[in-house]
Amino acid sequence: MEHTPEKQKQYFQFAYQTGSDIWTHLPYRYKAEQMLPPMERDALVLDIGAGRGLWAAKLVGLGYRVLGIDYVQAIVEKVNMRIKEDGYTDRARFIVGNALEIPFVDNGFDMVTDIGTFQHLKHKEWPQYVTEMYRVIKKNGYFLKVSLSRRTTRFLGWVPGSTTNGDFTKFGVHYHFFTEEEIHNTFGEHFDIIDQQFETYNSQSDPDDNVTLVFTLMQKKNASI
Repeated sequence: MEHTPEKQKQYFQFAYQTGSDIWTHLPYRYKAEQMLPPMERDALVLDIGAGRGLWAAKLVGLGYRVLGIDYVQAIVEKVNMRIKEDGYTDRARFIVGNALEIPFVDNGFDMVTDIGTFQHLKHKEWPQYVTEMYRVIKKNGYFLKVSLSRRTTRFLGWVPGSTTNGDFTKFGVHYHFFTEEEIHNTFGEHFDIIDQQFETYNSQSDPDDNVTLVFTLMQKKNASI
């Protein structure tokens, strides 16, 4: 099936509503929490591609304030409704937004997190994504990115190591499986990588799938872009 932004958006709207997205079933939050940098309570965090708000809720529980963006409006509305019902609208809010055109001011966030969004962008979109991350993070602020790793042995019946470019499309959704070198080459000019770890999980997306995630914690360099 041909990849188009609209097909991908439709897929995620359905996946979020049904809990069939791969992230719902992967216990990534334990490792991601372990890798969080030391920050003051009430630090402001931007969560890119926040989806159903599971990771954002974890951040709020740790004492941070969270703004989340996602491009599926129905999910944003649903999460904001739940936040209101749970009584923490003073700590979190979601808006409709695009990671390539973040609707916030420069140098506004102590940290940005991205759990599985960057891997869906095409190569030509990577520079704009990096520019936006750098723009919205404060001086000496942090960026925590979790993505699919090329170390994955099997994903939806496909073997990432069987291709030289790490690209894969299924159900109209584009995936990219990253090598450590790609991450360094993509982000190294604007961010210092201060920690990088890998975790492998059995995935419920397909029998015998074995998914490896790469967790990368970076700190913003102070040189101007």
